[in-house]
Amino acid sequence: MTLLRRRSALLLAGAALLPAPAMASRRNPVELLVGAPGGSPADLWARSVAPFLERTLPRLALTVRNHPGRGGLEAVALLASARPEQKLVSVVTTPLLLARAVEAGEASPAERIAPLASVIEESMVLVGAPAGPPDMAALRALGERGTLGTPPAGSAAHFAGLRLEGRLDLARLAFPSATAARQAAISGHVAAAVLALPDAIAALREGKLVGIGIASARRSTLLPDVATLREQGLDLVASAQRGFAINPAAPDVFRAGLLAGLEAMAADQDFATQAATLGQNARFLGPDAWGRVLSRADGELRRLWAEEPWLPRRA
Repeated sequence: MTLLRRRSALLLAGAALLPAPAMASRRNPVELLVGAPGGSPADLWARSVAPFLERTLPRLALTVRNHPGRGGLEAVALLASARPEQKLVSVVTTPLLLARAVEAGEASPAERIAPLASVIEESMVLVGAPAGPPDMAALRALGERGTLGTPPAGSAAHFAGLRLEGRLDLARLAFPSATAARQAAISGHVAAAVLALPDAIAALREGKLVGIGIASARRSTLLPDVATLREQGLDLVASAQRGFAINPAAPDVFRAGLLAGLEAMAADQDFATQAATLGQNARFLGPDAWGRVLSRADGELRRLWAEEPWLPRRA
């Protein structure tokens, strides 16, 4: 079984955890909006989360609705223009969605839709081949002889790679996908790669990659033997969050019910176990905290874009 098929199976396994009585009691249809095509990582994650949310809100029936376009911005526009009575919830992944708005010269999505809660955090990790540099000291020693791989521009791992510039003398190379960046690290074609932990966790567990350092405030329980970058003298903390948003005019009762369900879901041990299997941490951030994260990230991205755009500016 390929890594993609294995990961897809893990993401969809959560559906089997929904008890039959809950499925039979569906009365309140709600659409879960995904601004990406079917089969994409965002789509697979949304479909894996739906059964857990239905478990905490058994009178609610979630239907995933794919609305791709402009890196998720079409879904933002659809949610922002939804009628108050429409039961529509959207998946939000940061910083990617915010980056797409910055690139398009649009206002922050957080100003157009209402952040509800974040339930998943994904740490960024610096990885390399088993025969490559084992730690930051060895990586620094390579200097200009080494290359640092990243996923495409706009991803959390790509931004972490940008922040490493000036701290490492490695040349940076952005690959067309996280899969390509991971394979380049496995084969030793780059000295190291910055990846979101879910994109590296299987190869790390199989010994195809080694963890050089993790960009988190403390060591991850998923990789307890991998030192943080801070421990190795590099003050860098970087992560991505997965959460949800609704229309700002949505009824308070609908909003409160969803929020209670998301908080209960984040505390669900089965949900946490699935997240850990995928290299994620279940972490609940309510509307205020989630909104502050989005606002801070948006400000940082807009400052960076003004100083040094990560994509060529449109004519």
